[in-house]
Amino acid sequence: MAEQPNDALVPEAAPPLRSLPRGVQVSLGLVLVVAILLATLLFNRENGGRGLTDPGATLPRIGDRLAVLPITDSTGAPFDMATLTGHPVWINVWASWCGPCKAEMPDLEAVSQEVRATHPDFVLLSLNTADNRQDGMKFFHDLRLTSTLAFNNGSRDIGPYRIQNFPTSILVDRNGIVRQVLQRSVDKESAQQELKAIL
Repeated sequence: MAEQPNDALVPEAAPPLRSLPRGVQVSLGLVLVVAILLATLLFNRENGGRGLTDPGATLPRIGDRLAVLPITDSTGAPFDMATLTGHPVWINVWASWCGPCKAEMPDLEAVSQEVRATHPDFVLLSLNTADNRQDGMKFFHDLRLTSTLAFNNGSRDIGPYRIQNFPTSILVDRNGIVRQVLQRSVDKESAQQELKAIL
């Protein structure tokens, strides 16, 4: 016959939270809320005051110089960012699975061709990211786009930036300074308006 355990040696199980008095439950809840608030405030301070929910916290700020982006061209070779120096550049960040990206691209293409008639140095850089390279290439060719095509490594991170919304556009002037950041799609009319910031 098996020996019965000595009750004095068996540790007591912690009582379930529901069995605690109501006042104790409320106190524990308040302690948890205060701990979360303190952690959020600390994160916010360490993150330069940009908080947890700012979708633009990891995008370039207007007035910043655009960072060198570790991207590749359509052949897979490193893209030479120096080729953009002295040019007004519209960087359109997109993915083949993004419906709004597909909707805006024909308008962006049309505006780009119009602008190049009077500003031949204008560059529309179509940057495929958070995507499969083959899918991005097919998407680009199916739409018969003629803009400069570049690729990221498939993640949302592009150098120091992180893309949260698709499409995202970054407009850069001839001096390499970011003049506008858009986290929405554009149509022909709004694209023409936004371009005034860099032409």
